[in-house]
Amino acid sequence: MRKVMIGLLVLFLMAAGCAPAGRSAAGAGTGSVTGGGAGAAEGGLRRRALTIALDETWSSAAELTYPAEGAGPWPAVILFHGSGPVDMDAAQVDATGKVSSANFRLLAERLSAEGFAVLRFHKRGVKKFGDYDLEQSAQATTNQLIADAARVIAAAREQPEVDGGRIYLYGWSQGAQVAAHAALADEAVAGVILQGPPTSGWSETLRYQHLELGLRLLRELDADGDGKLAVKEWLTVPAGPAALMGSFYVWAPDSTPWSPKMRADTDRDGDGLIDLEAELRPAIDALVANPAVNPMMHPANEPARSIAEIAPDLRRPVLILHGEQDGFVPVTDGEAIAAAAPEHVTLRRFPGLGHALSPTEDPARDGFGPMDEAAIGALLEWLRAQD
Repeated sequence: MRKVMIGLLVLFLMAAGCAPAGRSAAGAGTGSVTGGGAGAAEGGLRRRALTIALDETWSSAAELTYPAEGAGPWPAVILFHGSGPVDMDAAQVDATGKVSSANFRLLAERLSAEGFAVLRFHKRGVKKFGDYDLEQSAQATTNQLIADAARVIAAAREQPEVDGGRIYLYGWSQGAQVAAHAALADEAVAGVILQGPPTSGWSETLRYQHLELGLRLLRELDADGDGKLAVKEWLTVPAGPAALMGSFYVWAPDSTPWSPKMRADTDRDGDGLIDLEAELRPAIDALVANPAVNPMMHPANEPARSIAEIAPDLRRPVLILHGEQDGFVPVTDGEAIAAAAPEHVTLRRFPGLGHALSPTEDPARDGFGPMDEAAIGALLEWLRAQD
């Protein structure tokens, strides 16, 4: 099972276009938090590097940013990543390998310049952008990440720049599940921000991404109209939910970007083409019907209670930021969470924005660009209103 999970993570990295592995990060410290000293001031903020021990097997590099002026302590925001091996910046690359966005770094800089401390960290298994420990990443289930979050929150409270009574958890996508459940377990958390939060379960999420959006886009890319896609056609699929379909259904475990190979159990007739209706649709239907057959959909990646189910129990301010063109989590998920606890949950919908809250004309082509100013402004407005 572990080897299969690692193989799928490699394919995820291929689909996401992550940079090749570089040298390893520095070794972990012996305590729960290491690092310190005065942060260097630049551009309205100061930075300080930390290392946070998530458990005895993994320590993550982290950075605390905070205002350039004053002694604090300041209200703080902790940023929790979306799915896959993600660095502290939430860096994304385009088809050429160029970094197209780093929205967590953007948020850290903007919020710190406006009077907030921000803690961000490499996800379990990430040494730095492009350098991963795949064994650790394979263990980074949602439930494990919720346990990791408790260590990160504790580390934040140890920082003299952080007001421990005013800590807000910000979670993007899978990170929204992590942030919500971590807040449920920690009554001292002041509030929660959920970006593109999934709550309808793997089956409905896959149905939306792969059947509703993915198949439609793939039919548009079928240049010769034969209903089949060859390897070279799959390699032209733009960023968005359809691109990640390759790691589920198309690429063999031993496939590489330099020698792409199709999965024999999808290309059942072995002709080197994926028939969208005869071969791909049945594979999608099978996964939608039983997501647990895929190790990435393991039950440990689905908390026992959804965000909508725990929302009434949070009993503190919750902000949902959801793009109406989100190609990964439909805005109906955000609506369901808000409807479950209207007394303390605020939903902000953004026309024309996708899963990264960046401009997106078509949810099937939802790439992760820089976060739009309207979303950042809404976040700052809400945070200021909590004081």
